[in-house]
Amino acid sequence: MNKRILPIYAAAAALALLAGCTEAKLATQAQLPPPLVDKLPARVGIYYSKEFREYVHKETRSEIDYEITLGPAHVLNIDWLLNAMFSDVVKVEDPTKVAEINPPLVMVLEPRFEEYSFLTPKDVAGEAFIVTIRYLLTVYDGGGARVDAFTFTGYGREKARTLASKEPLKVATQRAMRDAGAKFAVEFTDQESVRLLLRNPQDLTATPAVTVAPATTAAPAPTVVPSEAAPAPAEETPPSEEKRPATAEPPGSAAG
Repeated sequence: MNKRILPIYAAAAALALLAGCTEAKLATQAQLPPPLVDKLPARVGIYYSKEFREYVHKETRSEIDYEITLGPAHVLNIDWLLNAMFSDVVKVEDPTKVAEINPPLVMVLEPRFEEYSFLTPKDVAGEAFIVTIRYLLTVYDGGGARVDAFTFTGYGREKARTLASKEPLKVATQRAMRDAGAKFAVEFTDQESVRLLLRNPQDLTATPAVTVAPATTAAPAPTVVPSEAAPAPAEETPPSEEKRPATAEPPGSAAG
């Protein structure tokens, strides 16, 4: 499979669906637009557990055995998405042991599957598969300390005529993956804890504002004080007027 033409957040991996004794493996390469987000100058780590990488959903319903392989597709999708959002993405082996990585990481992400469920045409009043995928995303800081956790849920729907239809279930799954990925791209960096972790690269733009403010505030003080003190010598002129009688005595003596 050519990774370059996988969709950004909804590329489907092989979905193995078993209906009775029949096994089928399906893979699609839907063409989707890239996420409309600006790439951030941040170095981010990603950790995929073995359970996540190899996750397979299995269940039997209406005497049909469903087996949906989700892990490999999600690893590709998340790698694609993170590389579109951040300038550098590093895979780590343990999210709690990343303090020694150099250059340091801003944060480390660990995705997990919390739920994969679907409704068949028999379950709903209509001929469609409806898929729900819920993920738990744990966030660690650059030292390996757990900071926060978020859930993202995606929904997908595709028409189908039979319960054993494999293609509609695959399409509905892809749409659920795409929906969750779009929500992550838009909402993740708006979370307060994430914004705090990403704040360090912005310190350079914040520093000039802090430096300039004291300079503009302190400058008027030296200018105002001298201008108010200048009139003081003018108020001391009355003593010179008191000396005028002393200079007026000579005319009196001349009259005598």
